[in-house]
Amino acid sequence: MEQGLNRMSSTLFPGLRAALAAALLLCGAAALAQTLNPAASSVLVSGPAGQITRAELELMVADAVPPAERERFWASTDAVTRLARSLYTQRALAAEAVQAGVDSTPEGAAYLRLIRERALVELLMQQRVRNVTPDAAAQERFVRSELKARPERFALPEEVHVRHILLPVARDGSNDAQVKAEAQALVDQLRKGADFATLARERSADKASAQRGGDLGFFPRGKMAPEFEEAAYALQKPGDIATPVKSSFGYHVIELMARKPAQTKSFEQVFPEVREELLSKISAQERRHTWEQGETGAQVDEEAIKALAISHSAQR
Repeated sequence: MEQGLNRMSSTLFPGLRAALAAALLLCGAAALAQTLNPAASSVLVSGPAGQITRAELELMVADAVPPAERERFWASTDAVTRLARSLYTQRALAAEAVQAGVDSTPEGAAYLRLIRERALVELLMQQRVRNVTPDAAAQERFVRSELKARPERFALPEEVHVRHILLPVARDGSNDAQVKAEAQALVDQLRKGADFATLARERSADKASAQRGGDLGFFPRGKMAPEFEEAAYALQKPGDIATPVKSSFGYHVIELMARKPAQTKSFEQVFPEVREELLSKISAQERRHTWEQGETGAQVDEEAIKALAISHSAQR
């Protein structure tokens, strides 16, 4: 059973916790799902082994798929279908296992008890995390205070938006003067009103940007060749065209499209990231605290542990 769960988790959603999967298997997924959401009882898969409901699937997704990936998961009908079918297969094989009596053997009973305990611990952890998670208003206050206290963390650098035409120079530099003159001729044409996008598509050796009329989009400092960057940032007004500038790629004809001044991200931009950091930190702290509480009173028999290790080493 656990191998099936592991295969399912590795192929469908690597973040799946075996503990909650075991809870669905052992505690009765239908009852657990109704406890969490009595209304979400629409049937997604049915067969001789029973039914898989919407609530059960949503429960698995909530635990298995990281928040940042859920939108992509729900957008894939194939992924949702594979998960629903896997849950049904799990239920069918679990029923077959019970009929075969594998849960009645001493080994089976001990194994199931361990899995059930692991699942219960996970559910306890989730409950305690929910109990200490701040409400929406408190989360918003925290994000606003973080934005105010650490504006440098959320700073956006100055950016420029340019388009360019690249004319390559031979490796030995034999045609350098000729290419420079051609680049200057393009600048002269553009300053007289020629269409930049048309010339870029016709003349630029940078084929990727040429298809976009030479458009390179916005970029901050440090992303382009130093010579190119210096010329681009020296332009002041949209429509300004630099004199030809040489880089290791050849001669560039550059036009400024727009500038973005340095600024600080808005609350709406930083809220998802900072909120996730806050909730992750609270969750980690509460889980660690809960685990430490559970360790209280444990007495380890060192001699028994040593004897166990020796006995297994001797079998190799």
